[in-house]
Amino acid sequence: MTTKQDRHMVEEAKSILSDIVRHQKNSTDKLSQFEKQVDEVKRAQRLLEESVYRAAPEVGNDDNGLKQFVRKDGTVRWTKEQGVIDTKNGRQQVEEKGLLDAEKPCNEWHNELIEANTQRNMARLLMRDPFTPKLDAKIQRLINLAPRTIKAGVEKAMYDASGVGGDFVPDQFRAELYQEYQTPRVVRSLFQEMPMERNVLLVPRLDRGGRPYIKGQVTSDSPSKYTASTATTSQKSISMQGLACRFVIDDALAEDSAIALIPTMQRQIAQDLADAVEDALINGDAAATHQDDIANWNIRSRWGASGLGGSADHRRAWTGLRAQAFDRSATLDVSAATTAKFLELFGQLGELNAANRVIITSPEALVANFLDLSEVLTIDKYGPQATVLSGQLASYFGMPIVLSRFMGVDMADTGLYDNATKDKSGMLVVARDNWMMFSKRGITVEQDKDITAGAINLVCTERVTFDTLDPDATKNVAYGFKLSV
Repeated sequence: MTTKQDRHMVEEAKSILSDIVRHQKNSTDKLSQFEKQVDEVKRAQRLLEESVYRAAPEVGNDDNGLKQFVRKDGTVRWTKEQGVIDTKNGRQQVEEKGLLDAEKPCNEWHNELIEANTQRNMARLLMRDPFTPKLDAKIQRLINLAPRTIKAGVEKAMYDASGVGGDFVPDQFRAELYQEYQTPRVVRSLFQEMPMERNVLLVPRLDRGGRPYIKGQVTSDSPSKYTASTATTSQKSISMQGLACRFVIDDALAEDSAIALIPTMQRQIAQDLADAVEDALINGDAAATHQDDIANWNIRSRWGASGLGGSADHRRAWTGLRAQAFDRSATLDVSAATTAKFLELFGQLGELNAANRVIITSPEALVANFLDLSEVLTIDKYGPQATVLSGQLASYFGMPIVLSRFMGVDMADTGLYDNATKDKSGMLVVARDNWMMFSKRGITVEQDKDITAGAINLVCTERVTFDTLDPDATKNVAYGFKLSV
């Protein structure tokens, strides 16, 4: 894979959003095919995320390059094998790529063969009784069109095998797990990160300076003293929290698995912790009684139906942005979803409206409430010089709009989750420079084997917390609730 930006992906994302905006502005029924519109918004965001690192593989135009996959006996090396080469330092082991797992296709025929075989194997992997006649026919057609340099080898594999080629291509199991697309985690990246060296950080704070008065005139030998004033100071205490996730894996399963199980689970457990952090950033509440019914809140089916809401629930680690807005009396019913109502919500931030603000909402709320507003600019209207945040699909009055899957679409009319009314969403407007991620140690993945049980313990931990240095009454975040979706 290359690391350059794929302009085709960017243009496709622009086209998708442009079509949705056109529908929202021109259709009499703006919410017709609503679920399809939401899926398209998610697809546009995925394209933008992937465009910066994922580009189409380079396809060569060298039929002779296919000779590297033919063994000395004329047979084809389908998948990678260990081989040897003789050098002046002796015989060295090398890994030789196969026809089906080469990183760079030699020509268009080779590229089509790799894609067709991948589709066939994935389909057969998902079937209880594998049967893929259409894909088999597609591969047969490609075999018939094989370039001269490799045609004899692939035809030998096709016709010499029992069953006249029914299994001419050995099944290739890719050491990668398919995962359903999820809205990228971008909320944490919106905030500055401050390292901590101790478990508690004490920050002295100047809440208010002194008050000047008019300077008096000296009219006697004993002039009056200037009027005194007092600066108001306080101290903010930041206490570190820790999050942990643990997998218990059977050692026999790790040995026998067709995929590299431990590395795969190491990546997954780190992603799980990142999901928990973003969920807590939005929906956390450190109060003794959480404001939401988290014992029954399995947002977007992410956390499972059991074991929710206990004292160790990640949504108790710190007070997230929604709860902070309630604590600071900075909430508003924005069910009207008009520009006037949204401006009223922004007004909750007071003079912080001159600060660096960002809007966080759900993909569904973006489609249902924002895209038909003339003040909303989508990525196709930014211009090449615009500064765009990671995950940003639009801007509203110059404020970036970013999406999070942890902005729920199952909220009550009160803006809370009550496990009863589940048909509303919301939006946050945040003075992002006023909030910080405080970190003592980043994500650490550790592995240990219990030889008495034949189990491998995989543990992922991080010491981090989220807070603001502002006084408790400062309205540096506002929450608009009761958005229809």
